[in-house]
Amino acid sequence: MSVTLATMADALIEFILSLLRDPDAAAEFDADPGGAMSSRGLTNVRYDDVCAVAPVVVDRAAVVPRPDPAPAPAPQPSPDPVINEIRSIVNNFAWIDDRDTIVDQSVNQNIWAEGDVTQNFDQAAIVASGDDAIAAGDDVDIDQSRDDSTTITAGGDANVGNETTSNTTNGSYNESTDASTTTDASNTTIAVGSGNDSSTNTTATDSFDSSTTTYLESTSDMDSTIVYDSTDTLIADTTADDQF
Repeated sequence: MSVTLATMADALIEFILSLLRDPDAAAEFDADPGGAMSSRGLTNVRYDDVCAVAPVVVDRAAVVPRPDPAPAPAPQPSPDPVINEIRSIVNNFAWIDDRDTIVDQSVNQNIWAEGDVTQNFDQAAIVASGDDAIAAGDDVDIDQSRDDSTTITAGGDANVGNETTSNTTNGSYNESTDASTTTDASNTTIAVGSGNDSSTNTTATDSFDSSTTTYLESTSDMDSTIVYDSTDTLIADTTADDQF
């Protein structure tokens, strides 16, 4: 059997057992058989598939024949053999939830003695029965708190379970009022002249120019000897006395 067939067979077995365990699931199947099977992914189930898993279903310890089988439904035109076979199983078998707990602490014994016999019995039984039951020889601390909180992580704003109303307003509704008053208290003054007089009238009788004559006197003495030719020697001894 392939993995797909095995998975479909397990799903079909669990679906039929749910019809036996849960009256609401059985009522949903009676109202809409095709829809109930389609919601559980059993749209491709064939009649042979139902017949193949029926022995597995009725072999469960909790599945027993009904003491009073449900009446057969009214005949329908051309019923689907798959749905008809599932209904046959549901109508003839029931799911028994039998979880009785029996604790027997009786003492059964045979004693032969020539004198008195004294027996002391101290029985203690720790029984865990029912859903979520816990058996322990001492105290048990149980934390039954449950966290049903929801954490939402979003890149921006997140709106959960509320209505969002967006209002857009044009205009700032701000008014600007200019109540200022301008008063011209200026004066116009025409001034002729600068108004500053720092002049002094003075009569000059001289030009205040001075003339200076400087004489420079220089005395020079010069002796010269002139020679013209090697034969005729002319020696001039000149003395100049210049005076400036």
